[in-house]
Amino acid sequence: MFENYESLRNRGVRIISISAFSIIFAISLYSLFSSNQSLTDIGKLYNLAIAVIFLILVSLVSIGYGSYLILHSESLKPEPKKSYLGYISMILTNKTYWRIFIVSSIVYGVFFGFLSQILIYHDDVVGNTAPSVFVTLCCNYPGYVPMITIELTELFSILIIPLNLILAIIVSSLVGFNFALNVSFLRIVRDQSQRKFPIVSTFGIFSGLFIGCPTCAGSLFSIIVGFSTSAAISVLAPFQSLFIAISIPILVGTPLLIIRKIMKNETCDIIGK
Repeated sequence: MFENYESLRNRGVRIISISAFSIIFAISLYSLFSSNQSLTDIGKLYNLAIAVIFLILVSLVSIGYGSYLILHSESLKPEPKKSYLGYISMILTNKTYWRIFIVSSIVYGVFFGFLSQILIYHDDVVGNTAPSVFVTLCCNYPGYVPMITIELTELFSILIIPLNLILAIIVSSLVGFNFALNVSFLRIVRDQSQRKFPIVSTFGIFSGLFIGCPTCAGSLFSIIVGFSTSAAISVLAPFQSLFIAISIPILVGTPLLIIRKIMKNETCDIIGK
């Protein structure tokens, strides 16, 4: 069983490493080609753009599969609860917490998608071009091209920007796991008659809304304080990197702190007995 654990873990690590490298390579390659491409080679650039988007999507799915293999391998260890990955595996293999993870990730992902304009609702459309697909080949920073706009109906479309899509999946998954872990932690707290709860995770969840682009922040703040969207974007754009720096470490670090507290409490309980 230990050999099976090692094999699954190593396989998962390889899949994640290759997939992450593929995403970086695809974005870098497209950036290089699009900056040097002439107008006569638009057809080749279009084909490359489709290939890059397809490779990124496949790589993201592969990263998810690789993560599953690593977590599954942890459940095969003799004492999985003595490691951080072991606790994560224990939670995500529990049907109740897995459903919480999936539902909260999807709900937050949809919410994030509308605020970051991945999912776009049009209420002032002139003409009807749906259903249709448009590809924006250039020109922007690496990770922001190629862009694909999919018009599903007159009122609804999907804008796929590689970097926004990657960040949306990462943040939504982290938020989903935070919710599942916090529910698990609340149950432990209730059983132990304690009342401490890490509020910091809530801050991480909401700061994650601002990662995709300044429009996310602009849309939300224009509703809250009545600013025009363009004004809010111009004000908040310089803080985009700050939101990224704050939210992801919190969404990663908070579960580790919670798991550490749980492990410490269980160790104390064992010693006390």
